[in-house]
This record gives sequence, C-alpha cells and structure tokens, in this order.
Amino acid sequence: MRLTITLFVGLMITVLPAAAQERLAKAVAGADLRGADLRGADLKGADLRGANLTGANLNGAELGKADLREAYLREVNAVGANFEGANLGNADLTRANLSNAVLRGSNLTLAKLDGALVSGVQASGAFLPGASMVKARGAGADFSGAFMPDVDLRQGMFSKANFTEADLGGRGMGHPGPNSARLGGADFSNAKLSGANLMNAYMAESILVDADLTGAHLGWADMSWARAKGANFSKANLSWTRLYGAELGGAIFQGALLVSTQMTGVDVSGADFSKAKMQEIDLTQANMKGARFDGAEIEAINVHASRSVPAVLKGEK
Repeated sequence: MRLTITLFVGLMITVLPAAAQERLAKAVAGADLRGADLRGADLKGADLRGANLTGANLNGAELGKADLREAYLREVNAVGANFEGANLGNADLTRANLSNAVLRGSNLTLAKLDGALVSGVQASGAFLPGASMVKARGAGADFSGAFMPDVDLRQGMFSKANFTEADLGGRGMGHPGPNSARLGGADFSNAKLSGANLMNAYMAESILVDADLTGAHLGWADMSWARAKGANFSKANLSWTRLYGAELGGAIFQGALLVSTQMTGVDVSGADFSKAKMQEIDLTQANMKGARFDGAEIEAINVHASRSVPAVLKGEK
C-alpha cells in the first residue's frame, strides 16, 4: 500500500511508502495537508498540532490518540474515521463530515463543529466543554456520558440521539448565563436525555417531542416555548425552570419535582403529573384539559385564567 500526500514543512514529499507512515505520524505537526487523500491512513498517535487538513479525505482513517490541537479540519470528510482518545482541543471542524466516526473519550474542548455532520457519531464519554456545534446535524449520535458544559447546540438536529447521563449543565445556580449550554431551537425529537444534567441550560424553542428526560436535572433551565409533546419528565428536577408557553400536551411528569416552576401559558392537556411534587407553581392561562394529578403533592398553585382546571387544583392560589 502507498499513501500519496503533499507536505509543506520545508520539504515536499509526494509519495510516501506505507512502511513510512509511522515516521509520518511523528513528524507532521503544523503540516499543510489541504485536500490530501488520507483514506484509511494509519495516523494513530500522530502529532498533527496546528496542521492544515482543510478539505482532506480522512474516510476510514485511524487517528486514535492523535494530537490535533488547533488543527484546521474544515470541510474534511472523515466518515467512519477513528478519533478515539484523540485531542481535538480548539480544532476547527466547521462543516466537517464526521458521519459514523468514533470519538469516544476524545477531547473536543472549545472545538468548532458549526454546521458539521455528526450523524451516528460514537462520542460516549467525550469531553466537549465550550464546543460550538451550531446547526450541527447529529441524528442517532451517541453522546452518552459526555462532559458538555457551555456547549452551543443552537438550531442543531439531534433526533434519536443519545445523551443519557451527559453533563450539559452550567456551573452553579441561577438562570442561563455565560457558562450555560445553549440548545435554543435544537431538535431532540425522540432523543434519550435520561439522567442528563441540563441545569441552567438555554433551551428556548427547542424540540423535545417524545424525548426521554427521565431523571434529568433541568433546574433553572429556560425551556420557554419548547415543543415537548409526549416527552417523559418522570422523576426529573424542574425546579425554577422556565416553561413559558411550552407545548407539553401528553407529557409525563410522574414523580417529578416542580418547585417555583414558571408555567404561564403552557399547554399541559393530557399531561400526567401523578405523584409529582408541585410547590409555588405559576399555571396562569394554562390549558389543563385532561391533565392528571393523582397522588401529587400540591401547594400554592396559581391557576388564574386557566382552562379546564382539574378539581384538585380549584381553589388554589
């Protein structure tokens, strides 16, 4: 096997025998590899710090534990590539195609993945604090157990993705701020978010239809105008969460904790609040037709101007 690449590190090498790939892996930091054909290349452990791989073909390449800090990987094709344990801190992967790539345990701190295609990516346990994934497409991606505080997923598409036990929460208490994950307008339809830490997250206008948020921590999150029909919030913590105008018809809140939750103008028709703990909730102008509150602990609920108020809530202030 022979690997054809072009390097600009004071020397041009046009044809590199496969046997020399190990030497390449140790000698290309800062190299110019724009548009290089590296399909199936074995670059495991390569030092590619600051290398320019813009538009390169890395389909099926082996990059496990490679050092790609501050590398330029804009618009690369890396379908099925293996980046397990790689260091991609501050790397630029804007509009990269990472479909079905392996990123388990990789470091993507402050990496740019805006507009990237990450469908089917295996990124369980990955480290992504401060990563930018605006308009990224990640249907079916696996981010289970990933550490993702301050990640920016605005307008991304992550239907059927797995974020089980992922940490997307901001540090400390209070409503969304500079260190909060930004998920506004993102699509998490049918996604798995059970046990995820979304504390302080900005999720306004996000789509969570039929998503599984069982046991998720959503305290202080902003979910105003979110569309979450049929979502499962069982045993989730929604204390001090903003749900203004959210569509929650048919959602499940069994055993959930809702303390000082803002729910003005929400649609909770057909929702199930069985055995939920609800204290100091603002349900002003809410639609509660067919909602269930069997065995719920209810205290100080404001249902002023709400529709179809269940008997169990009548008389509450």
